[in-house]
Amino acid sequence: MKILQSTENERQATPGQTEPATSPQTWTFINRNTGKPMTFTCMPGCDIDHNSDVATPYFPDDIWCQTRRADVTLPINENGKPEEYKVLGITINVRPFDEKLSQRLPHASVEVIDDCWIEDLDPDALAIVIATLESRLDVLRDSHTQLVKLRAEHEARP
Repeated sequence: MKILQSTENERQATPGQTEPATSPQTWTFINRNTGKPMTFTCMPGCDIDHNSDVATPYFPDDIWCQTRRADVTLPINENGKPEEYKVLGITINVRPFDEKLSQRLPHASVEVIDDCWIEDLDPDALAIVIATLESRLDVLRDSHTQLVKLRAEHEARP
């Protein structure tokens, strides 16, 4: 089984690895609704290239920040042939000018499997997702122990 690790924007990292903190990027864009400049400071850890936001007038609602995501894939057999699918990716996002207040605060999105997301998670909701996954991980560990035992018993048969 092959487990692939890569990151968005071809940055090399492994899950759980952190890079040195850098100061948040501050930049100005032209508000497409008003024609006036707006200055904005990115969320710490934002790795989006905002050059296109600066280059042309932009709707404030379309401005967002996101942290880097380390992708991990597993070979999943959906149609009779295993294919690599991204699993359990996570990003922290903020849409500072969004109509919804919850979007203006940092929130998490978990990619359960290739483009299937649990979105708009506040810290408590993310904790529930983590607890749910932990409980399933315990079941997987128990199944692994049982599999090792059953294989050993099977191989020991005359």
